[in-house]
Amino acid sequence: MSARIARGRSATARSELSGAAGAVKKHEKTLLDSSKRPERTLEQLWEENERLARELEARTQENILLNEVISTVGSTLKLDEVLSHVVDTITRATSCHAAFLYLYNQEKEQLVLASSSEPYRHHIGKIALALGEGIAGWVGLHHEPVIIREGSLNDPRFRPFPELEEERFQSLMSVPVLSKGRQLIGVITVHTVAPYEFTEQHQTFAMNTAALVASAIENARLYENTQRKLTILTSLSLLSQTITSGLYLDEMLRSLSTLTAQIMEADLCVIMLLDQARARLTVRATSPQAGGRLLTFQPVDVDHQAWERLSNENAQEFSRYALERFNPLKDSHYKALLSAPLVSGTEQLGLLNCYFNRARRYTAEDQTLLTTIANQVAVAIKNSHLVDLLAQKNLVKGFFEDLMYGNYDSEDALRQRANFLGCDLSRVHAVAMIEISYPADQNPASEPINEEDRLAVYKRISAQMRRRLQDSFPGSVLYEQENLLTCIINLSKDPNGTRLKNWLRDLARQMRGENNISLAIGIGNTCATAGDYRRGFAEAREALQMGQHLNREGGVTHFNDLGVYRYLYKIARMDDLRDMYQEQVGRIAGYDHRKGTELLDTLETYLECAGNLTRTSDRLYVHRNTLIQRLERLQSLCDIDLHERSNWLTLQVAIKVYKLRNSGL
Repeated sequence: MSARIARGRSATARSELSGAAGAVKKHEKTLLDSSKRPERTLEQLWEENERLARELEARTQENILLNEVISTVGSTLKLDEVLSHVVDTITRATSCHAAFLYLYNQEKEQLVLASSSEPYRHHIGKIALALGEGIAGWVGLHHEPVIIREGSLNDPRFRPFPELEEERFQSLMSVPVLSKGRQLIGVITVHTVAPYEFTEQHQTFAMNTAALVASAIENARLYENTQRKLTILTSLSLLSQTITSGLYLDEMLRSLSTLTAQIMEADLCVIMLLDQARARLTVRATSPQAGGRLLTFQPVDVDHQAWERLSNENAQEFSRYALERFNPLKDSHYKALLSAPLVSGTEQLGLLNCYFNRARRYTAEDQTLLTTIANQVAVAIKNSHLVDLLAQKNLVKGFFEDLMYGNYDSEDALRQRANFLGCDLSRVHAVAMIEISYPADQNPASEPINEEDRLAVYKRISAQMRRRLQDSFPGSVLYEQENLLTCIINLSKDPNGTRLKNWLRDLARQMRGENNISLAIGIGNTCATAGDYRRGFAEAREALQMGQHLNREGGVTHFNDLGVYRYLYKIARMDDLRDMYQEQVGRIAGYDHRKGTELLDTLETYLECAGNLTRTSDRLYVHRNTLIQRLERLQSLCDIDLHERSNWLTLQVAIKVYKLRNSGL
């Protein structure tokens, strides 16, 4: 494309050169014709001929310079080279002392110095004019050229820049650089120290040069944009490869921060991860290195409400607030920060910060690109966490199974594995099993929960209980299996486990109130040696199972609370024969079911109180007369004499066996 444009422009220049030569021949013919007139002298004819020769030479020189510009435009797509050569060419063509080329920054609505004569090149990129500011700004605003032959400082539009020494220039010419669609691209301004007669030919040359420059700039910008997009795509490809490379998290984050700095052309990239437990952002990776500067990264405390509110802000507001609130380099020399949150689904993982040495205004494309990168980084972090979690879960699973079944080579090796998981087996522990379920009295009219949602709820609740248990009993280890949480609870601050049962009972109440779920919890006796844990797991499992049979609403059951039920439980499972006592109990239970009464519980309590009416009424919270009426109704349903003490023990056992059999064991 560039070669085609160059050939077209070269043809245009040759056409203009041919036209100029034709004009000179026409003038020469006119002179020859006029020489026949007696009123014109030979001296006048020679003067006219010399003037035309000078014009021809000027036109020839201009076309040579235009051809030079065309050659430059066609030979390179590097914008800096094009602009530098154009400034040198226009300086020679106009015999000026200084030339300046400004490019229009559409985002900031400013003309920024992009190229200049040699003495002023160190100011490139540092001088900027608003549209309408100064003569160059006026030209850019109105799209019209300006020529001042003398006293440019006196023009009301003049705005001097001491760095460019413009106060010493007398004459200037300024022309706009416009695209084919008449959109502003830039402004070319030339100055002379002494008054100078800029002619229309100078202006025409400058306008022709500006037209060539406009096309060159558009092509160069298109090329640079294409190259940048190609670089971005290549870097994004490398970023994807890094994500799937299987590197350890910190190593992967360092690679990702390096790639992000390259893609965003940032002076520094910082990746911070959120510590949910401490509500704190900590720096995990930076790139490039500080380059000799000592940078101190401080952890940043996070206000979750502010973080959630900030997530709904636009990119500019997010970066501004991040620079003030979530910036670990508050006292650094960086002038601008572009930030994007690291989010996976609804989980906040951290923050991706790109720092810049110069102040800059971000485009929607910048933010979209950084957000895309941040999403990829978040995926990488989440995948790494899942891999770590899976690896740790497998370690925990193996550790728990070996303790449960006594499958380990040596106690020392087992202790080392426990230490790796944060568990000190030299301390006293207790095994507890917690099963999560929905309460039996849950509203039946509510929509049933599908399996996927149910598992998600179990996972969320297990995570809550894990945090609370490890906060209250540091050094505890937990193993999660869907809705069953098996715990080895560190009792270093409660060696006898006296407060554990009450704490777990409070936890069950809290979880039911907060999440409308039921917890059934079984606790074994304390374990002091590695050999005790096999027994501890069995006790916790039996306490859990029997507690569920005895109390459908869940609750906490310690193995030592089972009492006689532990033995009756085995009898109830092994013996399904029915005797007269079982028949009597079944008759009472059937009456309770039909009438909605509680006669069987009343009889059980009466028997446990050894027939003492006062104690029984107190435990049941009923009046003595009400109790007597119930006992009379019970006697009417039974063929056995309830006042005969020899029947009491058998009836007690029969009631408990009946309840165990009918609890779904």
